[in-house]
Amino acid sequence: MEFRNKISMEDTLVQDLIEIKEVEDRPVFEDKGAREYVIEQSMVAAIPEPYIGMEFKSPDDAQQYYNNYARSKGFGTRKNRISRSKINKAMIAREFVCSKEGLRANKYVKREDRVTVAPDEIREGCKAMILVSKKEEGKWIVSRFHTEHNHALASPMSTRFIRSHRTKTKVQKDLMDVLDDSGIRPSKIASILSHESGGLGNLNMTEHDIFNYLSRKRQKQLEKGDAQIMLDYFRGCQSKNPGFFYAIQTDIDGCLANCFWADARSRMAYKHFGDVVTFDPTYLTNKYRMPFVPFAGVNHHFQSILFGCALLWDETEETFIWLLKTWLKAMYGCSPNTIITDQDGAITNAIAKVLPNTTHHFCMWHIEKKFPETLSHVYHRNEDFKKEFNSCIHNTLTPDEFENSWTRVIQKYNLQGNSWLEKIYSIREKWVPAFLHNTFCAGMSTTQRSESLNKYFKDYVNASTPVSKFVLKYEEALDDRYNKEREENFKTMNSKPVMKTLYPMEAEASLIYTRKLFRIFQDELIHAQECVASRVDVNDGLKVYKVHGFNKEKPMYMVTFDASQNAAVCNCHKFEFMGILCRHILAIFIKKKVFSLPSQYIIRRWTKDAKKNDNSSIIQNETDDKLSESSTLWFNSVMLHSLGLSEKATRSSKHYDLAIRGIKNLCDELDTLAIDIVNEGKKPASIDDSRMLEDDNVLYSGTTLRDPVHVISKGRPPSLRKKSSVEESSKKSKTCSSCNRKGHTKRTCERHQPNFESKSISTSQIVDVTQD
Repeated sequence: MEFRNKISMEDTLVQDLIEIKEVEDRPVFEDKGAREYVIEQSMVAAIPEPYIGMEFKSPDDAQQYYNNYARSKGFGTRKNRISRSKINKAMIAREFVCSKEGLRANKYVKREDRVTVAPDEIREGCKAMILVSKKEEGKWIVSRFHTEHNHALASPMSTRFIRSHRTKTKVQKDLMDVLDDSGIRPSKIASILSHESGGLGNLNMTEHDIFNYLSRKRQKQLEKGDAQIMLDYFRGCQSKNPGFFYAIQTDIDGCLANCFWADARSRMAYKHFGDVVTFDPTYLTNKYRMPFVPFAGVNHHFQSILFGCALLWDETEETFIWLLKTWLKAMYGCSPNTIITDQDGAITNAIAKVLPNTTHHFCMWHIEKKFPETLSHVYHRNEDFKKEFNSCIHNTLTPDEFENSWTRVIQKYNLQGNSWLEKIYSIREKWVPAFLHNTFCAGMSTTQRSESLNKYFKDYVNASTPVSKFVLKYEEALDDRYNKEREENFKTMNSKPVMKTLYPMEAEASLIYTRKLFRIFQDELIHAQECVASRVDVNDGLKVYKVHGFNKEKPMYMVTFDASQNAAVCNCHKFEFMGILCRHILAIFIKKKVFSLPSQYIIRRWTKDAKKNDNSSIIQNETDDKLSESSTLWFNSVMLHSLGLSEKATRSSKHYDLAIRGIKNLCDELDTLAIDIVNEGKKPASIDDSRMLEDDNVLYSGTTLRDPVHVISKGRPPSLRKKSSVEESSKKSKTCSSCNRKGHTKRTCERHQPNFESKSISTSQIVDVTQD
């Protein structure tokens, strides 16, 4: 046995010498971590042997010495017995032993209640130890020392795997905290620390140690409760910024059910760009698997922006009604003109009840992606079906053209009676482009904006993120989005696009539109020169032209031109749908020598001044009389105007100084202004008065907001995107091998489920907590 151990150690030492030689042959880099490690290794190699009578200032110093000595020899240490005084119970002796001292007790080896496999045995009854005793003068000396081991010692390159030598410095802990807050995973953190230490062999910890450190840190942070930390964060945000809005629903047990929040920037962005909104509740971003629902839109740079977001308990009609009412309240009751969502019955019913005057469109992508699966028998047998079906949807310009093309495809491929096709045909006004192009949608026909934001958030959160950390990461992601908007603003104001034509309207558009929108307009203007226009009819002074490309008779577009007003309408309806003139109308303008861009075709939301000089209040549904009677509405209106002022005042130091002087002068003038007799008895609105109080029965009395149920998934979810009810319903029905019934499997069969007491949430059991 001793001979085998000796041979094994000799082989290991030879391998370590080869590795050390390889390290020595590598180029030397100036690395602080590597220099510290070399110094530490030299100190370890110079540690003397312990002896009876060796003195230390404290037991901690003795432990540090013995651990360094153990590292130089190739074994680990741990604390063992303590001897205390019979008089005052003070410690008078301390023993430090080899990590392989003793043996595992039988009660831990033969446990009947053990579920997992027992861990490997690492103790071998080693007698190596050191005992330090306290002397009268306060010093500690070595009174007993045993140096022999009954096991093989680790090689110098392997001692870093021993538990007592896996240490983390304060600098390493700070770096791990920063990287973890930045969304870096433990495996990547280990790689970074290894690089900083001069190589993996110099890193005194493993990836598992990093994971355990971060887990303990998160557990300590969540001692107060995940949901309660989130609530405290919301309260803190609102105390700092009165424009912050949040609303919470709890179940009867006080657990978090639904949550919505929107900061002041999102509410101000809605004021300018809230005409078209999308939201998609099919993304899971937290350990409770609560659907994340971002309300998204598009700004004047054609960038995605957020109008608030929510975490939901479920996806029922009642939940969506609460969400839409809460969101509408946060946006001061101003409904969007158009809203785009997934094809879901609960969402459709909720929008019809809460937003009856809003045009509701379905996401075309969610519907189209089901064609290959639902019509697989036709897709595989007929190669031309996909091309004809897509042409029916995307290449028809009018409803009549779509109806004729749809009927022709259905009859050609014998699809009469297909229930799924009949269902989507019955709602064609909500997703087919030929029906939607008359409605302004800011160029959006899908929930891609929400989907892209979901993908964007993947860089900040994952499926195990607690909700308290999720809201913090949400703020970081939101800051990044607004930073990109500021960057695009800077580029727009400090650069000039290159002109590609000689038409005056191109130069005019470059001064009006933002960079992104000008490029879209410029592309249409360039392609307008490739169009051929010929007059086909004249009716009451309106001239009708047919427009097509050079040597291309199809597709053919019809443009109606009114020379008296320089107005035109194209049956492609690009302007009505997106707000940018199409190439077909521009071709007619060029033909009729209309070289200046008519003012009626300039939409403010796409211009450089989209957020400038607009002092109108977002509270559009309140009359002037009602506004004059409410100090709370006064406060909200002034707050919204001040947000715009703050944004302008931070452009430069001159802007800031001018704003501060103006505010001081205004405050002095307000102080000297007499209060009207009519409003003399009213209490002026304050920050606290402008908010709705929390529910007295749940949170206001000091009751803690409890965490929602933690859903433990079986393995990694196939996707963080949750499928809609339509997608789920189109799946092939499963058959249980136990009861032979369809709709479930043996694992989810009721016969094999434990009899838990079920608990559900109803409207009467949910408590609202809203803060504005």
